Amino acid sequence: MVAAFGYNRLATPDARIGSKPPVSFIVVYCLGLATALMIGLRYEVGGDWIPYLGIYDQIQLMTFSQAVLSYDPAYSAIVFVAGRLDSGIWLANLVCGLIMTFSIIRFCSRQPNPALTFLVAVPYLIIVVGMGYTRQAVAIGIILAGLADVDKQSTIKLVAYIFLAALFHKTALLVLPIILAPVLRRSVLQSVFGFIVFVALFLLLLRSQTDDLINNYIDSDYASSGAVVRVAMNFVPAVVAIVLRKRMKFSSYQDDMWTAFAAVSLITLPLVLTVSFTTAIDRLALFLIPLQIAILPRVPYVFSGSRSLNAQLTLAVCIYSASVQMVWLLFATNSEFWLPYRAFFINAGQ
Repeated sequence: MVAAFGYNRLATPDARIGSKPPVSFIVVYCLGLATALMIGLRYEVGGDWIPYLGIYDQIQLMTFSQAVLSYDPAYSAIVFVAGRLDSGIWLANLVCGLIMTFSIIRFCSRQPNPALTFLVAVPYLIIVVGMGYTRQAVAIGIILAGLADVDKQSTIKLVAYIFLAALFHKTALLVLPIILAPVLRRSVLQSVFGFIVFVALFLLLLRSQTDDLINNYIDSDYASSGAVVRVAMNFVPAVVAIVLRKRMKFSSYQDDMWTAFAAVSLITLPLVLTVSFTTAIDRLALFLIPLQIAILPRVPYVFSGSRSLNAQLTLAVCIYSASVQMVWLLFATNSEFWLPYRAFFINAGQ
Protein backbone atom coordinates (compact mmCIF):
# COMPACT_ATOMS: atom_id res chain seq x y z
CA MET A 1 0.00 0.00 0.00
CA VAL A 2 2.83 2.38 0.82
CA ALA A 3 4.48 1.54 -2.50
CA ALA A 4 1.16 2.10 -4.29
CA PHE A 5 0.99 5.67 -3.01
CA GLY A 6 4.59 6.11 -4.08
CA TYR A 7 3.30 5.59 -7.62
CA ASN A 8 0.46 8.05 -7.13
CA ARG A 9 0.47 10.01 -10.36
CA LEU A 10 -2.00 10.93 -13.06
CA ALA A 11 -2.26 8.49 -15.92
CA THR A 12 -1.25 9.77 -19.32
CA PRO A 13 -3.31 8.89 -22.41
CA ASP A 14 -0.89 6.08 -23.23
CA ALA A 15 -0.84 4.62 -19.70
CA ARG A 16 -1.86 1.16 -20.75
CA ILE A 17 -0.42 -2.33 -20.87
CA GLY A 18 2.77 -2.14 -22.85
CA SER A 19 3.82 1.37 -21.81
CA LYS A 20 6.59 1.09 -19.28
CA PRO A 21 6.13 3.55 -16.38
CA PRO A 22 8.91 6.12 -15.97
CA VAL A 23 9.31 5.50 -12.25
CA SER A 24 11.62 2.67 -11.23
CA PHE A 25 9.69 -0.31 -9.87
CA ILE A 26 12.58 -1.89 -7.98
CA VAL A 27 10.42 -1.73 -4.83
CA VAL A 28 7.80 -3.93 -6.50
CA TYR A 29 10.49 -6.46 -7.43
CA CYS A 30 11.69 -6.53 -3.80
CA LEU A 31 8.12 -7.06 -2.60
CA GLY A 32 7.73 -9.77 -5.23
CA LEU A 33 10.85 -11.60 -4.03
CA ALA A 34 9.63 -11.48 -0.42
CA THR A 35 6.24 -12.78 -1.53
CA ALA A 36 7.79 -15.62 -3.54
CA LEU A 37 9.82 -16.66 -0.50
CA MET A 38 6.69 -16.68 1.67
CA ILE A 39 4.88 -18.82 -0.89
CA GLY A 40 7.80 -21.20 -1.39
CA LEU A 41 8.96 -21.62 2.20
CA ARG A 42 5.54 -22.13 3.78
CA TYR A 43 5.02 -25.23 5.92
CA GLU A 44 1.63 -26.95 6.25
CA VAL A 45 -0.08 -23.84 4.91
CA GLY A 46 -2.92 -24.09 2.40
CA GLY A 47 -5.99 -26.24 1.89
CA ASP A 48 -4.26 -28.57 -0.57
CA TRP A 49 -1.09 -29.12 1.45
CA ILE A 50 -1.78 -32.81 2.13
CA PRO A 51 -2.85 -33.69 -1.46
CA TYR A 52 0.28 -32.01 -2.84
CA LEU A 53 2.44 -33.97 -0.40
CA GLY A 54 0.76 -37.10 -1.74
CA ILE A 55 1.63 -36.09 -5.31
CA TYR A 56 5.23 -35.40 -4.26
CA ASP A 57 5.56 -38.85 -2.63
CA GLN A 58 3.99 -40.65 -5.60
CA ILE A 59 6.26 -38.95 -8.13
CA GLN A 60 9.31 -40.13 -6.19
CA LEU A 61 8.28 -43.71 -7.01
CA MET A 62 8.10 -43.01 -10.75
CA THR A 63 10.47 -42.54 -13.62
CA PHE A 64 10.57 -39.10 -15.22
CA SER A 65 8.42 -40.17 -18.16
CA GLN A 66 5.87 -41.78 -15.86
CA ALA A 67 5.70 -38.63 -13.75
CA VAL A 68 5.09 -36.17 -16.60
CA LEU A 69 2.46 -38.48 -18.10
CA SER A 70 0.65 -39.01 -14.80
CA TYR A 71 0.36 -35.38 -13.68
CA ASP A 72 0.68 -31.91 -15.23
CA PRO A 73 4.03 -32.18 -17.05
CA ALA A 74 5.81 -28.96 -15.98
CA TYR A 75 4.83 -29.32 -12.33
CA SER A 76 5.75 -33.00 -12.35
CA ALA A 77 9.19 -32.18 -13.78
CA ILE A 78 9.85 -29.65 -11.00
CA VAL A 79 8.71 -32.08 -8.29
CA PHE A 80 10.74 -34.91 -9.85
CA VAL A 81 13.95 -32.82 -9.73
CA ALA A 82 13.19 -31.65 -6.17
CA GLY A 83 12.76 -35.27 -5.13
CA ARG A 84 16.01 -36.37 -6.75
CA LEU A 85 17.77 -33.55 -4.88
CA ASP A 86 16.10 -34.84 -1.71
CA SER A 87 15.03 -31.29 -0.86
CA GLY A 88 11.43 -31.95 0.09
CA ILE A 89 8.38 -30.20 -1.28
CA TRP A 90 9.62 -26.75 -0.25
CA LEU A 91 11.95 -26.52 -3.29
CA ALA A 92 9.08 -27.30 -5.68
CA ASN A 93 6.91 -24.73 -3.90
CA LEU A 94 9.71 -22.15 -4.07
CA VAL A 95 10.25 -22.62 -7.81
CA CYS A 96 6.50 -22.37 -8.42
CA GLY A 97 6.27 -19.33 -6.16
CA LEU A 98 9.06 -17.57 -8.07
CA ILE A 99 7.48 -18.33 -11.45
CA MET A 100 4.04 -17.16 -10.31
CA THR A 101 5.18 -14.01 -8.53
CA PHE A 102 7.50 -12.65 -11.19
CA SER A 103 4.99 -13.50 -13.90
CA ILE A 104 2.48 -11.33 -12.02
CA ILE A 105 5.10 -8.58 -11.69
CA ARG A 106 5.71 -8.67 -15.44
CA PHE A 107 2.05 -7.83 -15.89
CA CYS A 108 2.10 -5.24 -13.09
CA SER A 109 5.10 -3.44 -14.58
CA ARG A 110 3.02 -2.54 -17.66
CA GLN A 111 0.27 -0.89 -15.59
CA PRO A 112 -0.09 2.78 -14.55
CA ASN A 113 0.50 1.82 -10.90
CA PRO A 114 2.49 -1.44 -10.64
CA ALA A 115 2.40 -1.53 -6.83
CA LEU A 116 -1.37 -1.02 -6.67
CA THR A 117 -1.84 -3.76 -9.26
CA PHE A 118 0.31 -6.12 -7.18
CA LEU A 119 -1.66 -5.15 -4.06
CA VAL A 120 -4.97 -6.13 -5.68
CA ALA A 121 -3.46 -9.55 -6.41
CA VAL A 122 -2.46 -10.17 -2.79
CA PRO A 123 -5.68 -11.03 -0.91
CA TYR A 124 -6.94 -13.82 -3.12
CA LEU A 125 -4.63 -14.65 -6.03
CA ILE A 126 -1.42 -14.68 -3.99
CA ILE A 127 -2.56 -15.75 -0.51
CA VAL A 128 -5.42 -18.13 -1.29
CA VAL A 129 -4.57 -19.45 -4.75
CA GLY A 130 -0.78 -19.05 -4.54
CA MET A 131 -0.55 -20.82 -1.17
CA GLY A 132 -3.34 -23.30 -1.79
CA TYR A 133 -3.69 -24.29 -5.44
CA THR A 134 -0.06 -24.41 -6.54
CA ARG A 135 -0.51 -25.59 -10.12
CA GLN A 136 -3.44 -23.28 -10.89
CA ALA A 137 -1.53 -20.38 -9.33
CA VAL A 138 1.48 -20.84 -11.61
CA ALA A 139 -0.80 -21.23 -14.63
CA ILE A 140 -2.65 -17.99 -13.83
CA GLY A 141 0.65 -16.19 -13.28
CA ILE A 142 1.96 -17.32 -16.67
CA ILE A 143 -1.29 -16.21 -18.32
CA LEU A 144 -0.85 -12.76 -16.76
CA ALA A 145 2.73 -12.64 -18.06
CA GLY A 146 1.43 -13.39 -21.52
CA LEU A 147 -1.15 -10.61 -21.24
CA ALA A 148 1.47 -8.01 -20.29
CA ASP A 149 2.18 -6.99 -23.89
CA VAL A 150 -0.75 -8.52 -25.71
CA ASP A 151 -1.87 -7.00 -29.02
CA LYS A 152 -3.12 -8.27 -32.37
CA GLN A 153 0.46 -8.92 -33.55
CA SER A 154 1.36 -11.14 -30.59
CA THR A 155 -1.25 -13.88 -30.85
CA ILE A 156 1.26 -16.65 -31.59
CA LYS A 157 3.30 -15.65 -28.55
CA LEU A 158 0.11 -15.54 -26.48
CA VAL A 159 -0.83 -19.06 -27.57
CA ALA A 160 2.66 -20.15 -26.48
CA TYR A 161 2.08 -18.64 -23.02
CA ILE A 162 -1.26 -20.44 -22.71
CA PHE A 163 0.39 -23.72 -23.75
CA LEU A 164 3.07 -23.19 -21.09
CA ALA A 165 0.39 -22.42 -18.49
CA ALA A 166 -1.46 -25.59 -19.49
CA LEU A 167 1.67 -27.61 -18.74
CA PHE A 168 1.18 -26.60 -15.10
CA HIS A 169 -2.61 -27.01 -15.10
CA LYS A 170 -4.38 -28.30 -18.18
CA THR A 171 -7.62 -26.38 -17.56
CA ALA A 172 -5.72 -23.15 -18.35
CA LEU A 173 -6.45 -24.08 -21.95
CA LEU A 174 -10.07 -22.99 -21.40
CA VAL A 175 -8.92 -19.36 -21.27
CA LEU A 176 -7.61 -19.48 -24.85
CA PRO A 177 -10.93 -18.68 -26.61
CA ILE A 178 -11.49 -15.69 -24.29
CA ILE A 179 -8.04 -14.24 -24.87
CA LEU A 180 -8.25 -14.72 -28.63
CA ALA A 181 -11.82 -13.36 -28.87
CA PRO A 182 -10.70 -10.01 -30.40
CA VAL A 183 -8.91 -11.86 -33.21
CA LEU A 184 -11.60 -14.44 -33.77
CA ARG A 185 -14.40 -11.91 -34.22
CA ARG A 186 -12.49 -9.88 -36.80
CA SER A 187 -11.22 -12.56 -39.15
CA VAL A 188 -12.92 -15.73 -40.39
CA LEU A 189 -9.57 -17.23 -41.41
CA GLN A 190 -8.02 -16.53 -38.02
CA SER A 191 -11.15 -17.86 -36.33
CA VAL A 192 -10.73 -21.16 -38.15
CA PHE A 193 -7.03 -21.24 -37.30
CA GLY A 194 -7.80 -20.46 -33.65
CA PHE A 195 -10.37 -23.25 -33.51
CA ILE A 196 -7.86 -25.72 -34.98
CA VAL A 197 -5.21 -24.66 -32.43
CA PHE A 198 -7.69 -25.00 -29.56
CA VAL A 199 -8.79 -28.47 -30.66
CA ALA A 200 -5.19 -29.57 -31.17
CA LEU A 201 -4.15 -28.41 -27.71
CA PHE A 202 -7.27 -29.95 -26.20
CA LEU A 203 -6.51 -33.33 -27.76
CA LEU A 204 -2.87 -33.07 -26.71
CA LEU A 205 -3.44 -32.03 -23.10
CA LEU A 206 -7.00 -32.80 -22.02
CA ARG A 207 -8.33 -35.72 -24.06
CA SER A 208 -7.07 -38.43 -21.75
CA GLN A 209 -8.48 -36.65 -18.68
CA THR A 210 -11.88 -35.58 -20.03
CA ASP A 211 -13.73 -38.33 -18.16
CA ASP A 212 -12.00 -37.47 -14.88
CA LEU A 213 -12.74 -33.76 -15.31
CA ILE A 214 -16.41 -34.42 -16.00
CA ASN A 215 -16.66 -36.80 -13.05
CA ASN A 216 -14.86 -34.49 -10.62
CA TYR A 217 -16.27 -31.13 -11.67
CA ILE A 218 -19.68 -31.77 -13.26
CA ASP A 219 -21.19 -35.13 -12.33
CA SER A 220 -20.03 -34.95 -8.70
CA ASP A 221 -22.50 -33.66 -6.12
CA TYR A 222 -19.65 -31.84 -4.38
CA ALA A 223 -20.16 -28.07 -4.21
CA SER A 224 -17.27 -25.69 -3.69
CA SER A 225 -17.54 -23.79 -0.43
CA GLY A 226 -17.64 -20.05 -1.04
CA ALA A 227 -18.02 -20.42 -4.80
CA VAL A 228 -20.68 -17.70 -4.98
CA VAL A 229 -18.43 -15.21 -3.19
CA ARG A 230 -15.44 -15.99 -5.40
CA VAL A 231 -17.52 -15.65 -8.56
CA ALA A 232 -18.98 -12.37 -7.23
CA MET A 233 -15.43 -11.04 -6.84
CA ASN A 234 -15.10 -11.26 -10.61
CA PHE A 235 -18.56 -9.76 -11.08
CA VAL A 236 -17.58 -6.37 -9.62
CA PRO A 237 -14.65 -5.65 -11.99
CA ALA A 238 -16.71 -7.12 -14.86
CA VAL A 239 -19.38 -4.46 -14.37
CA VAL A 240 -16.71 -1.75 -14.07
CA ALA A 241 -14.97 -2.99 -17.23
CA ILE A 242 -18.17 -2.80 -19.29
CA VAL A 243 -19.57 0.46 -17.88
CA LEU A 244 -16.23 2.30 -18.09
CA ARG A 245 -14.89 0.46 -21.11
CA LYS A 246 -13.99 3.54 -23.16
CA ARG A 247 -12.30 5.29 -20.24
CA MET A 248 -9.90 2.49 -19.29
CA LYS A 249 -7.37 3.57 -21.95
CA PHE A 250 -6.68 0.04 -23.14
CA SER A 251 -5.58 -0.59 -26.69
CA SER A 252 -8.23 -1.77 -29.13
CA TYR A 253 -7.23 -5.43 -28.77
CA GLN A 254 -7.04 -5.26 -24.97
CA ASP A 255 -10.36 -3.44 -24.82
CA ASP A 256 -12.10 -6.27 -26.67
CA MET A 257 -10.27 -8.94 -24.70
CA TRP A 258 -11.15 -7.58 -21.25
CA THR A 259 -14.74 -7.12 -22.42
CA ALA A 260 -14.77 -10.84 -23.28
CA PHE A 261 -13.40 -11.63 -19.81
CA ALA A 262 -16.13 -9.42 -18.31
CA ALA A 263 -18.90 -11.06 -20.34
CA VAL A 264 -17.88 -14.56 -19.20
CA SER A 265 -17.61 -13.33 -15.59
CA LEU A 266 -21.13 -11.89 -15.75
CA ILE A 267 -22.48 -15.21 -17.02
CA THR A 268 -20.84 -17.26 -14.25
CA LEU A 269 -22.73 -15.55 -11.40
CA PRO A 270 -26.28 -16.63 -12.39
CA LEU A 271 -24.88 -20.05 -13.31
CA VAL A 272 -23.27 -20.64 -9.92
CA LEU A 273 -26.59 -19.68 -8.27
CA THR A 274 -28.71 -22.07 -10.32
CA VAL A 275 -26.71 -25.15 -11.34
CA SER A 276 -25.41 -28.04 -9.25
CA PHE A 277 -21.88 -28.29 -10.68
CA THR A 278 -20.56 -25.24 -8.81
CA THR A 279 -17.09 -26.78 -8.57
CA ALA A 280 -16.60 -26.52 -12.34
CA ILE A 281 -17.71 -22.88 -12.36
CA ASP A 282 -15.55 -22.15 -9.33
CA ARG A 283 -12.46 -23.52 -11.07
CA LEU A 284 -13.24 -21.51 -14.21
CA ALA A 285 -13.61 -18.40 -12.04
CA LEU A 286 -10.01 -18.85 -10.89
CA PHE A 287 -8.83 -18.23 -14.45
CA LEU A 288 -10.98 -15.10 -14.65
CA ILE A 289 -9.04 -13.50 -11.77
CA PRO A 290 -6.80 -11.58 -14.24
CA LEU A 291 -9.85 -9.35 -14.82
CA GLN A 292 -9.61 -8.16 -11.20
CA ILE A 293 -5.89 -7.47 -11.55
CA ALA A 294 -6.36 -5.50 -14.77
CA ILE A 295 -9.46 -3.42 -13.99
CA LEU A 296 -9.52 -2.44 -10.31
CA PRO A 297 -6.07 -0.76 -10.18
CA ARG A 298 -7.08 1.42 -13.15
CA VAL A 299 -10.12 2.91 -11.42
CA PRO A 300 -8.08 5.77 -9.83
CA TYR A 301 -6.93 6.80 -13.32
CA VAL A 302 -10.42 6.80 -14.86
CA PHE A 303 -11.85 9.59 -12.70
CA SER A 304 -8.67 11.30 -11.55
CA GLY A 305 -8.95 14.99 -12.29
CA SER A 306 -6.35 15.85 -9.71
CA ARG A 307 -3.62 14.18 -7.70
CA SER A 308 -5.73 14.36 -4.54
CA LEU A 309 -8.67 12.57 -6.24
CA ASN A 310 -6.23 9.98 -7.57
CA ALA A 311 -5.01 9.43 -4.00
CA GLN A 312 -8.57 9.08 -2.69
CA LEU A 313 -9.48 6.51 -5.31
CA THR A 314 -6.20 4.66 -4.74
CA LEU A 315 -7.10 4.51 -1.05
CA ALA A 316 -10.55 3.18 -1.96
CA VAL A 317 -9.01 0.34 -3.98
CA CYS A 318 -6.67 -0.44 -1.07
CA ILE A 319 -9.60 -0.51 1.38
CA TYR A 320 -11.56 -2.79 -0.95
CA SER A 321 -8.60 -5.20 -1.16
CA ALA A 322 -8.09 -5.09 2.61
CA SER A 323 -11.80 -5.84 3.09
CA VAL A 324 -11.54 -8.87 0.80
CA GLN A 325 -8.60 -10.15 2.81
CA MET A 326 -10.28 -9.50 6.18
CA VAL A 327 -13.56 -11.17 5.19
CA TRP A 328 -11.72 -14.21 3.87
CA LEU A 329 -9.50 -14.53 6.95
CA LEU A 330 -12.41 -14.18 9.37
CA PHE A 331 -15.29 -15.93 7.61
CA ALA A 332 -13.98 -18.33 4.95
CA THR A 333 -14.78 -21.94 5.76
CA ASN A 334 -11.26 -23.21 5.08
CA SER A 335 -9.13 -20.22 6.11
CA GLU A 336 -7.97 -22.20 9.14
CA PHE A 337 -5.67 -24.17 6.80
CA TRP A 338 -3.75 -20.96 6.09
CA LEU A 339 -3.54 -19.81 9.72
CA PRO A 340 -1.16 -19.27 11.31
CA TYR A 341 1.53 -18.84 8.67
CA ARG A 342 4.45 -21.20 9.34
CA ALA A 343 7.85 -21.27 7.66
CA PHE A 344 9.53 -24.50 6.54
CA PHE A 345 12.95 -23.70 8.01
CA ILE A 346 11.41 -22.97 11.45
CA ASN A 347 8.63 -25.52 11.85
CA ALA A 348 9.65 -28.55 9.77
CA GLY A 349 11.65 -30.14 12.58
CA GLN A 350 9.05 -29.62 15.27
